[in-house]
Amino acid sequence: MTSSSLVFSFEQELATMDLDRARDFMLVKSEIVNRLGSEYRANTFYFDQTDLNIEVRRAEYLYSQQKLYNPYQYPTISQLFYKKKDLYNYTFEKIREHEYWVNYTRRFIQEYGTSEYDSYPNFGKVKFSDRFQEFLEVELLEILKWKEIDAIVHQDPNPYLLHGPLHPHKVTGVDELHNLGVSGEGTNVIVWDCGFVGNCHVNFSIKDRYIKRPARGEKYTADDLHGTHVAGTIAADKRSGTHKGVAYGAKVLPVEFEGVDELIKRIKGSNAKVISASFHYLVNRLKMRDFDRLLEELEKNDRILVMAAGNDSKFVTDDLNPSFLTYWNKGIWMATHGAWILSKNQSLARRMLLVGSLKEDGQTISQFSNLPGKLSDNFVFGPGENVIATVAMDEFDSMSGTSMATPHVSGILALMSKYYPQLNAVELKDCLIQSCDQFWGDNNHGIEFKSEIFGQGRVNAVRAFKVADELVKKKLAGQYITTVALQEYI
Repeated sequence: MTSSSLVFSFEQELATMDLDRARDFMLVKSEIVNRLGSEYRANTFYFDQTDLNIEVRRAEYLYSQQKLYNPYQYPTISQLFYKKKDLYNYTFEKIREHEYWVNYTRRFIQEYGTSEYDSYPNFGKVKFSDRFQEFLEVELLEILKWKEIDAIVHQDPNPYLLHGPLHPHKVTGVDELHNLGVSGEGTNVIVWDCGFVGNCHVNFSIKDRYIKRPARGEKYTADDLHGTHVAGTIAADKRSGTHKGVAYGAKVLPVEFEGVDELIKRIKGSNAKVISASFHYLVNRLKMRDFDRLLEELEKNDRILVMAAGNDSKFVTDDLNPSFLTYWNKGIWMATHGAWILSKNQSLARRMLLVGSLKEDGQTISQFSNLPGKLSDNFVFGPGENVIATVAMDEFDSMSGTSMATPHVSGILALMSKYYPQLNAVELKDCLIQSCDQFWGDNNHGIEFKSEIFGQGRVNAVRAFKVADELVKKKLAGQYITTVALQEYI
């Protein structure tokens, strides 16, 4: 086995996949677990129904995605680790896992035989009783495969390690702007989220019922921590050190999600061009008109809505089948099915930007992140894994999700709105999109570019400032004075 065989080979897996056999193997595992018990060796091997369900979903996903696929949902060995020891542990555990299944299956066949499964209902045309021996043979081959992989990665681990982990500001170039004195002081950002809790490093400009105050004995939930984490990623003050926000020093106008009406009040009552939304917005048929009203206010007040793409490992789609009525009556997730909503209102798409998540190397899409799909023109990526930002009181914590990637993008747009007030919100968004990095050329995953996977690319704060600077020059036709902060770059 050569190193090239470790590169992602989705088409190969599809070409050789027999979904009926894969499902039958799940049944084999289920029978073994149920009859021998879930622990073959105490504290060393554990496999239960949840694990089986995960494997079933993986098999069915691979089988059904023959034309459009997400190569990041089930990452290859070169998309997982930053450290050699983690890589080595992974290959060791894979060998051990398959060895356990071999021993487990042999013990099962020895104790129970398989003849009673001759007429057992299964998915494939092969008798279910024959699947046990077939499964055993496949597991023996898996042991050989992973032993070869283990030898390869020990010989030269570097091709199979991610670059980093990097600080999020390093990934986006925000650190370079900070070094030049660029900050968010004097600008406002609306954060539309599921709750907020007070933190001394975040300047919440509105001290109202949305902010839970633990110092006063007020209780808060994980949702409240989520909103403050997003707010801190955007605007945590300079005292936060390495955890300071993208637009550190900016004022945050919090809006806890209770429908569109509360957001519209904030829009009307502030001059913030950027709205950062890091939650799944559930819309049913009775609330579709809300988008018309929201669009009207976004247009009238010149705002841009930056929204998390969601953590379902799916493509943003405009296809609601086969459960259209279920979606229509119970609600449509704005992120996953946003394309369907936006296809009914193209003007809203112009005022919206969806954000996917990257790993800490800045080159690999997160396993959980939704992908652009039908909304590739309005989709960018930012760092969203293990982001450290504000939570309750004076504390910081790590969170992951497209929710964490979104404020990195919102923060850059907030900085641009401060330093380039001559540009409207849509122009700021266009400058950000035009300046994105084509990160698919940076990694070694061998994944071919597709806009439905990579969208417009990874945000680049420095390049975004440059593009905005050039646009302002054109608009002012020679009357423009270069922003002091960027003189070194222009």
